[in-house]
Amino acid sequence: MLKKARTLLAWLALIAGLVFAAGEIGGLWGTNTQWRAPKDGVTIYVETNGFHTGFILPARAEGIDWHRLFPPTDLSDSRYHATGATDHVAIGWGERDFYLNTPDWRQLDPATMARAAIGSDATLIHIYHMNRPQEGRYARKLVISHAAYRQLADRLMTDIAFPERGPLKPIPGYGGDDVFYRAHGRYSLVHSCNAWTGDHLRAIGVRIGAWTPAEHHVMRWFPEVSPPETAAPPTPD
Repeated sequence: MLKKARTLLAWLALIAGLVFAAGEIGGLWGTNTQWRAPKDGVTIYVETNGFHTGFILPARAEGIDWHRLFPPTDLSDSRYHATGATDHVAIGWGERDFYLNTPDWRQLDPATMARAAIGSDATLIHIYHMNRPQEGRYARKLVISHAAYRQLADRLMTDIAFPERGPLKPIPGYGGDDVFYRAHGRYSLVHSCNAWTGDHLRAIGVRIGAWTPAEHHVMRWFPEVSPPETAAPPTPD
């Protein structure tokens, strides 16, 4: 039994190493190499919490009203319910149990993570409502064409599990400004939340790695912009 266990662990370590190596290669191999940000377009953000990546989109743009689809009244904090209280929504996708049972990394359960990596059809859309996102470590600004924005929105719509009748049914989030909804798609080690982000960016023509299973495979393509240096005050003569 001990010999079999060692053999199994060795195979698992080999598989993990091969997946890691493939991810590093895929994350570095750029696609859509001719892509350039348009002079006139829609400003979005590629966001990260250090593990998950997703998108921050204007609440209303190109005739698409995310507030209508994801009403702020679904949030538990009534301060966000007022019209105009938020002007952007963050949209992510991931495995249900991993999302719901891991509000922060102190509660990371290896068993939950392993089950998600093997594969799960139980997935969720995660929505944050926010106002005036700040570009920096956790949000990288990206300007895309008007047509690309509409294409991205159409693709995101197909990820949402709309009920046959009535509005989407919210699932409580981590705090007062976020909420979950049922989603389509199968989550796995190959098709993670970060691969999901990369797939959408690649499909709309943005330069991104060929496969982006981990957070850094996505974010490396959108370097953090350093704040402009403040000019030193003039010295008296």
